[in-house]
Amino acid sequence: MNELLYIIEDDEGVQEVYESAFEDLYRIKIFGNGKDFFDTFANEKPDLIIVDIMLPDMDGYKIISDIRKRDERIPIIVVSAKTDELSFVKGLNKGADDYMAKPFSIMELLARVKAGLRRSNLLVKHQGDFIIDKNNFRILYKNTDLMLTPKEFRLFSYMLSSNGRTIPREELFREIWGDEFIGETRTLDMHVAELRGKLSAAGANNVIQTVRGIGYKVES
Repeated sequence: MNELLYIIEDDEGVQEVYESAFEDLYRIKIFGNGKDFFDTFANEKPDLIIVDIMLPDMDGYKIISDIRKRDERIPIIVVSAKTDELSFVKGLNKGADDYMAKPFSIMELLARVKAGLRRSNLLVKHQGDFIIDKNNFRILYKNTDLMLTPKEFRLFSYMLSSNGRTIPREELFREIWGDEFIGETRTLDMHVAELRGKLSAAGANNVIQTVRGIGYKVES
């Protein structure tokens, strides 16, 4: 039970429903307004967020927009009594991943939360100070986008997945370029040099190490 859920809901009766539904499955924090949520969000980010639209201090649409300015990956599920098509579309356009109408089925909500967490875990991976975002083919270092090309993304993702292991040059060629490129040493060296430059610019120095006569090793 490691996943942390933030729930933004001002109705005490609905808060109790959430508590009983999630208490044995996830860690949860419930907020009655946007301000309290963002005060906590600034210090600790959750694995998934559930948000109502009609709240006392700011509407859920603004909350979603502000979350997305700070973090593009956290799954957001809207649960609201606003069930018209315009509200549904607006919620998704603001950055929500899912939208449920009140009153809601507990079992359906649990299924959607589980699905949201699963998608997030599959497509976004944390490796030390790095975030590998397969949704958008990006790698971030301490929340700084390294701005990698598609080939650089594939190469560095593979290196990070082998963290601490020396990767032979032949293996990198085979996995990233295919067997026909094996022997084109300059191609790999140029990409590694570009990666090192972008990593240094982001403040990540000495991440890619050369293992003489064998290949490369990443220490993240």
